[in-house]
Amino acid sequence: MATALDLFKDALALTNAIGAGQELTNEEAQTCLRIANRMLDNWSTNSLAVYGLAEQSFNTVAAQATYTIGTTGNWVTTRPIFISDPAYTTYQSVSFPMLSMTQGEYDLIDYKTQPGVYPYRYLFVNNNPLASITLWPVPDGIVSVTFSIARVLTTLTNLATVFAFPPGYEHAFVYNLAILLGPQFGVQMNNYPDIKEIAADALGDIKRANSAQTQRVMRSGVEYSDPGSQGSPYGWMVWP
Repeated sequence: MATALDLFKDALALTNAIGAGQELTNEEAQTCLRIANRMLDNWSTNSLAVYGLAEQSFNTVAAQATYTIGTTGNWVTTRPIFISDPAYTTYQSVSFPMLSMTQGEYDLIDYKTQPGVYPYRYLFVNNNPLASITLWPVPDGIVSVTFSIARVLTTLTNLATVFAFPPGYEHAFVYNLAILLGPQFGVQMNNYPDIKEIAADALGDIKRANSAQTQRVMRSGVEYSDPGSQGSPYGWMVWP
């Protein structure tokens, strides 16, 4: 499998920024590493550029509504960039749906501290360095909540890091990186429209594959009773 340095050379060779067998200086290689990691970081913000979702479960604390989530949060994991519906609560070995809400929807809830056996809704706030999740109603005991959290693409630690991504990513990585590295090495990318076209197609292939992977089979909607608080906009919810 190719290392980060191998792929940097491949990307630069596409635009003739370096010749066959030419080695990069350490400074040039480190520049490539920084740019490549910025590209991967940017891809992580696009749900379709990220391969799949990982279900992760956490336990609540009685009467606690809001939890920080991240490497040093109440719920320890990689800080999510986004969470996909539906989530669910497990209470006495039975799963109950839990759907997301916007900040505006949460603000409309009159009784935000309403206790309940398990939550029906959750608010995800993508703060940094720790995101937060607020549950409603607030569980009055310990229950398990499970979220579908998008993976964050792993950055390249150093030049010797092996590029270990699913099929299709290496091709898209090399061609898209070539577009970003070209100007750093004095290359006018307008002279290489074919590279831009291949890069776009390769990234598009990844997004289509990821979209197919994460699509859920929709079942008939079922209404669930949600007592809510007086004035709450949540009288029902649909479990797809």
